[in-house]
Amino acid sequence: MLIKLIDAKKDLSIQVHPSDTYALAHEGQYGKTEMWIVLDAAPGAGLYYGFEREISREEFARRVEDGTLEEVLHRVAVKAGDVLFIEAGTLHVIGAGLVIAEIQQNSNVTYRVYDYGRLGPDGQPRQLHVEKALCVANRGPAVQRDFGAHLGSCPYFTVDGHTGSFAGRCTRESFHALLVTEGRGTLDCGKKRTPLERGMCLFLPAGSGLYQVAGDCRVMDAYRGPCGGQRYPNRLHIHQDGRRGDSGHDHQCG
Repeated sequence: MLIKLIDAKKDLSIQVHPSDTYALAHEGQYGKTEMWIVLDAAPGAGLYYGFEREISREEFARRVEDGTLEEVLHRVAVKAGDVLFIEAGTLHVIGAGLVIAEIQQNSNVTYRVYDYGRLGPDGQPRQLHVEKALCVANRGPAVQRDFGAHLGSCPYFTVDGHTGSFAGRCTRESFHALLVTEGRGTLDCGKKRTPLERGMCLFLPAGSGLYQVAGDCRVMDAYRGPCGGQRYPNRLHIHQDGRRGDSGHDHQCG
């Protein structure tokens, strides 16, 4: 699992992530499914999330070539507290003026489709991965799923949201990562009390036992949850910068 805090001063690139099947076959590592929790949004800020309609592979390639891909992407106006689940294969863009908590598979595979002509540190246009993106992208509208009591859940992670005081148990099955998104409070776990404030992320190792959060705060709790599915190593990395990751679908290509 990877948790990032992304502060987008400019629109990020149009990108997509491959599925595990495609990424293992072509990149030698796992793909990426992720989810976003909007922490702050400037007036009018938004993001792109899938397509407005089904498009063909040929139209996709043509619009990448002539710079009109945004015309068929689905734009979503967002506000603080909104949650989006980004399954592998979903084309997406984080727009300028957004601060987002991103929870994802621990993967570094991203296929950049369009980058607005930006240059890398070497002064050259940043590398695009159009052919691979054509192979893995789901070329239709994204579908949001109902996760019941959870903010999001899949075989790789489960995320819950809490407002105010709450208690939980960190079993031997998974660590818990607590991200404070609003307010202040305290965390009691074992014999230790830790003060909490916005932006803090605390890692509770598997088997830590009972823990309790108290105070006027909002906390995101990420862990390996009850969704089941394939087992992967329980690894956690936390970044507080603008680097991004990606995922994708199982399409036959190459």
